[in-house]
Amino acid sequence: MEIRGLYAIVDPARIAGGTEDIGRVEEVTRAILRGGASVVQLRDKESPSRQKYRLACALAPVCAEFGVPFIVNDRLDVALASGADGVHLGPEDVPVEAVRRVVGDDFIIGGSAGTVEAARRLQSEGADYLGVGAIFEARASKPDASPPRGPQVISQVVEAVDIPVIAIGGIDERNAAEPMEYGASGVAVIRALMGAEDPEEAARRLVGALGARDFSG
Repeated sequence: MEIRGLYAIVDPARIAGGTEDIGRVEEVTRAILRGGASVVQLRDKESPSRQKYRLACALAPVCAEFGVPFIVNDRLDVALASGADGVHLGPEDVPVEAVRRVVGDDFIIGGSAGTVEAARRLQSEGADYLGVGAIFEARASKPDASPPRGPQVISQVVEAVDIPVIAIGGIDERNAAEPMEYGASGVAVIRALMGAEDPEEAARRLVGALGARDFSG
């Protein structure tokens, strides 16, 4: 499974009733997938572990139905227990190299890199793809986001590694094409999807903004 195109981050806390209403989270995820998302990540910073597991168990088969990778943010245990395709690890999570020793080669591991040095290290540890940002201003909706680095950082990282690079941070329909022009394999989006009245249409417009590329294979 390739990591590219519209990398949709599903955050139940940003969906009305989402942290408790698993059906609603599944409904939004299906809409985003119908709109053309190529990857789905469950990012749940608020729910107890058991609820995270239930959400992941609900979303894993939905993503399988659409033939797209399902990634769990931070929690390797939840990812493995729910049958997810992979896990995304941040700088404060278990190191990529330690997780790779446990899961083998067929499990997707993503890592967060803000610099060329971090990108090279994560690739050497066994990461399958990198999330790089923040590309644009994202601190209004994600207080722990870094100051914007600009899309030019994408080209620097792309030149340094041989794995897909996904741009993240402040990305919406208006600016989604910019990171692609610098070599990104895709863009990760939270706010522009979770805050949309029509998530399916929002996803479709984002995919359209990425340009005439085939992300279905």
